[in-house]
Amino acid sequence: MAITEEIVEQYTDMVRRIASEFHKKFPMVDKDDIQQECWLWFIEHPNKVKEWMEKESVKESDALFARSLRNASMRYCVKEKARIEGYSVEDLFWYSKDFIKELLPGVLSDDYRRIQQRLTGGTTGGKPLSEGGDWMAYAADIRKAYSKLDKEEQDLVYLFYAQDATGEELRLASREDRSARALMMKANRAVGKMVKTLGGSRPLPPEKDYEPNEEKEEDGTDV
Repeated sequence: MAITEEIVEQYTDMVRRIASEFHKKFPMVDKDDIQQECWLWFIEHPNKVKEWMEKESVKESDALFARSLRNASMRYCVKEKARIEGYSVEDLFWYSKDFIKELLPGVLSDDYRRIQQRLTGGTTGGKPLSEGGDWMAYAADIRKAYSKLDKEEQDLVYLFYAQDATGEELRLASREDRSARALMMKANRAVGKMVKTLGGSRPLPPEKDYEPNEEKEEDGTDV
């Protein structure tokens, strides 16, 4: 598919914004190269481009394009950074909500034996997570990300994920007049902020460019 004048006119601003956004995160990657990667996405996905441009809702269409272009940009920048700095992308470790939640009880209680026990069985780069001393780095990273949350978020995360408080206990402990479910969701979103602080979610593979780059928010029943 060729890049038509209509596509250029409609999405140049979006491409420039996304390129600037990722250039700030990855200053070693040339901004023009990130823009080029975005335009390549249009060429490589003609069916989706046609389908989305024909949607009645411009807002919905723009959201789909922006999400996919960010996925493509993230994937490209991670690969380029690895090439420039001389390491393998496969060596990178990506934090997820589930991983952070699993370690929070040990991290926030400074119980390092508990952290190691939680890591047993998981792997990264082909070796158990509990081996090689990496667990100390994981704990330090998670504590640093936790410190970036505001006080209320810290309290909710601590109670819900480190102390296994129920939703009702969260409601009773909170100063906000909000439902237990709303507070559980806020705790979950706070962990999502920790993921972003630690570099964001793993880039999606090309065949999943249409999916959100961030983990889906739970509905309150699985947080």
